[in-house]
Amino acid sequence: MQTIRMWVPRRQGRADLHFRNPDIKASSIVHISVSEATDTSPGVLGGSGIQNFKAHFGSASITLQNVSVNDGVIDFYVFVDFPHPLNVVADITILDGPPTIILGT
Repeated sequence: MQTIRMWVPRRQGRADLHFRNPDIKASSIVHISVSEATDTSPGVLGGSGIQNFKAHFGSASITLQNVSVNDGVIDFYVFVDFPHPLNVVADITILDGPPTIILGT
């Protein structure tokens, strides 16, 4: 299992996002969460890669849409429903596959 935090600055409306990593397989299971992020310093990452932002529970609606997993890449949309651009943070967790597949009813 591996989790990556992706900083996505100044997005509004539908944002087409991609995460590339050769360890991703078409059979990988992924979980993604998205939220508004506040920048608390001039740089997003401080010394030693420490994040200088935090998740913010504001009034904007931020939703994750259309996640697609293929060999080497995860494609997804984030929709920011707000009158001006916002910073977004996406946490992407990649789980090993292949999954057990069942037929749903």
